[in-house]
Amino acid sequence: MAFFLVFLFSWNVFAGEPDNFSARRDKNAVVANAEINRVVNALLTMALDNYNYSSKSCERKRFLKYLEDDLDRNLPQITKALYFNVPQAGPKVHTEVPYGSGKPYTQLYFSQSAKVQVKGQIFFVGFDKIDHFFSHGSMYWDMVGQDPKLPADKVKKALEVGIMQENATWGLQRPGVKSYADLMANYKGLYFWRDLFDGAPPLIVCKDGKFVQNREFDLANYFEPAMDETINCSSFATQEIHDRITAVTKKWNMNCPVDANACEMAKKVHADKAALLLHPKCRGTGTSQIEKASPMTTKDVIDTAQAAMSGGGDYLLFKLFGEKQKKGAQ
Repeated sequence: MAFFLVFLFSWNVFAGEPDNFSARRDKNAVVANAEINRVVNALLTMALDNYNYSSKSCERKRFLKYLEDDLDRNLPQITKALYFNVPQAGPKVHTEVPYGSGKPYTQLYFSQSAKVQVKGQIFFVGFDKIDHFFSHGSMYWDMVGQDPKLPADKVKKALEVGIMQENATWGLQRPGVKSYADLMANYKGLYFWRDLFDGAPPLIVCKDGKFVQNREFDLANYFEPAMDETINCSSFATQEIHDRITAVTKKWNMNCPVDANACEMAKKVHADKAALLLHPKCRGTGTSQIEKASPMTTKDVIDTAQAAMSGGGDYLLFKLFGEKQKKGAQ
């Protein structure tokens, strides 16, 4: 645990898009479910210990403050913990990516990957997708009003805001990639935050005036193949980026989607939401991977989202870009 803590709070990291194609060619890659679960549960345990040390009652909002820096923001502490505690698949640094220099695999935008297995299916998830799962999943949870019933109209609005993000500064504007796998990770993260207190059963419950972990986090309850960019294909802002990638993947006999069956399953599972979560190539409704970036600014996206956010626009800015706060701050 000491090793975990040292690196958890001492390393700065950028997250962008992973090279899941190269990860699939990594013959030494091992399934990392156990290590990812261990990291998440360790963070939950530390948050519970810190909260219960300073609190004498079960206050949901206050406990969530203890999770903000760890899980609930863009580039949370979990991103660092994953890097040092989870076996990686494929390139470890952007210079190992075989597509050449430039976006989307610069030092600023590259993210590592892990091999996971869920219900017998092997797929590859970028560490950035785990970031999206927690931090953007939390934003979706706020946008549905933290209603455990997940009202369909509010969920749809959250998904639409996610698309706005990917079309604008989070994606096509820079680094030039619209990641549908990001959109799926955001959506699946919504269920984690619902399950935290309101799951069946919840992850955390109140006993004798203290919050305790009722069950452990298991990624198999949430992660799915559509969080893999080789299955749920990405779109690109320029033909150059697309051509640079496909020139290499075609030599490897890999074309996106690499698993058509996984796409068919995702279409059935997500039904009416599939158009908001799956790339047209995965849905079988289109072949192009080139999309034009939206002219929307970050402020435009936040202004659109804030009407549905209980904390307002300033709250959203804090979650995505703000300085880390003191644990338990009111």
